[in-house]
Amino acid sequence: MSDNTLTAHSGYAGWFKIEALRVDEDGVEVPGSRRIAADWFPNLITNAGLDFLGTTGATLVYGFCRVGSGNTTPSATDTALVTPVAVSSTAQATANGVNRSGAFYAWRRQTTRFAAGAAAGTLAEVGVSPAGTGALFSRALILDGGGNPTTITVLSDEVLDVTYELRLYPTLADATGTVTIAAVSYNWIARPLIEAGYDFSWKDNVGYGVMPRTSNGSSLSPSVASNLPAQSATLVDGISAGALTALAYVAGTYARSFRFDSGLNDANVSGGIGCFFATGDPTAVQGMFGVWAWGLTPKLPKTAQTVATFTIRMSWGRYTP
Repeated sequence: MSDNTLTAHSGYAGWFKIEALRVDEDGVEVPGSRRIAADWFPNLITNAGLDFLGTTGATLVYGFCRVGSGNTTPSATDTALVTPVAVSSTAQATANGVNRSGAFYAWRRQTTRFAAGAAAGTLAEVGVSPAGTGALFSRALILDGGGNPTTITVLSDEVLDVTYELRLYPTLADATGTVTIAAVSYNWIARPLIEAGYDFSWKDNVGYGVMPRTSNGSSLSPSVASNLPAQSATLVDGISAGALTALAYVAGTYARSFRFDSGLNDANVSGGIGCFFATGDPTAVQGMFGVWAWGLTPKLPKTAQTVATFTIRMSWGRYTP
């Protein structure tokens, strides 16, 4: 059987919030001292940042936060702040979740703390990155409530807390295509699975490298097949579907491909393969891209006398509403 490609696509967007506060000699926050220096505002994910998602694996792309005083308009080709002031990787707090009010997205945020005096002065730009040096994942000018560039002043005795939230928006509209296997054409349909039972696979690892789970797992609850009723597929739990191999990432493509090989003893479902799915693996501290199902019409006959090879290509870009 021939090699064929099925796809899935998601968009990313990031938001910053900046707060200043004071702490006492024991490092405890002084009540009433916290102030919002800049409320939630968007950032630009750089080209290098989009590449990071294909290469960083178990390294969080926003594990480091950088602040500076430069006021040059952000560009997709930016790799650094214009005028760096300070960098920190002190994770003060983390949280994650999914949003179902409006467009569905999964989010994960980290609050990074700069010690008192470390970021003192006038700040105008901010960014995050997977390392303390090297290219930025994102960069933004600090914005006021009206969305205009502004500056903030951090006093020498103030601690700075910068919260970065990265959002993953799966493309909810069905992706479709056709593959030809052994001279037979099959229509395929791809759909993200966003039931609450799959929330952990969407939210837990947002910001780590794109990699689906490579081992068999439970798939019966919630039912994948119920999301693809036109396929009339009977879901078989825990069946060996074959080996999933990550192919090399190519810079600038913003897509990661995985070869799915079903050998003679794999995926031999009575009546043929009507749908299959791939999920991220939060237990591996990577494997982020949510949960996707692909359906085939007509069903693909697969027996112990045949092998099948597909390529799953997961692509991403900047989210636009």
